[in-house]
Amino acid sequence: MSNISKEIENAKKIIAEQKKRIKEAQKAEAKSEAKLRDRQNYILGGALIKLAETDERAVRTIETLLKRVERPSDRKAFEVFSRLPSLAMTPVPTSENTHE
Repeated sequence: MSNISKEIENAKKIIAEQKKRIKEAQKAEAKSEAKLRDRQNYILGGALIKLAETDERAVRTIETLLKRVERPSDRKAFEVFSRLPSLAMTPVPTSENTHE
């Protein structure tokens, strides 16, 4: 193998390693952004629930949001809503109960 061929192979190896580092950095950045979004959602949700304890408009906002929850597993999380019991959702019928 000539010196030029060795240099080319070495350069290709370096490029591959750098591409891998870029992908890893992008994954880390995406994970960090997702974590921040989750934290923001958690904080805003808590603030909205706290406000709903004293403000009827916030209660109506939560009611509207809960009506948009469609996945049974998500709805199940609100069957018991201890902070605002009046907003607890009715239990989701299971597939066992829907067969006739």
